[in-house]
Amino acid sequence: MTREDADELVAFQDVTVLRSTPPALLCRIGNRRVWLPRLHVSGKLWCTGDRGKLFIRRWVAHDRRLVDLHGTAVASMAPSASRSGLSVQLHMVQKGPRPASERLEALPPVRPEFLR
Repeated sequence: MTREDADELVAFQDVTVLRSTPPALLCRIGNRRVWLPRLHVSGKLWCTGDRGKLFIRRWVAHDRRLVDLHGTAVASMAPSASRSGLSVQLHMVQKGPRPASERLEALPPVRPEFLR
């Protein structure tokens, strides 16, 4: 694997963030749980519970044994809950004003440079 190939990003579908810390994400990819350094991933998954597509540098994916030397995914891709036929019962909740004791003060937005 050349240096250029090692820095390429590999896309993984249906990734779930299990834990989030400032330097790394604990993710479930297929049936595997792996810590991934934030500096070597790209995508819109940042917080615990986020789910979707995550791009991982090829050398990190190889180091975590998510791909082989040829770039073929070796982590078995578990079907997502939405496609597996699991039945879920939803409950409607009427929206109304919250009591003052339950309201949160508005926080200023986080600047993007602090998310890196």
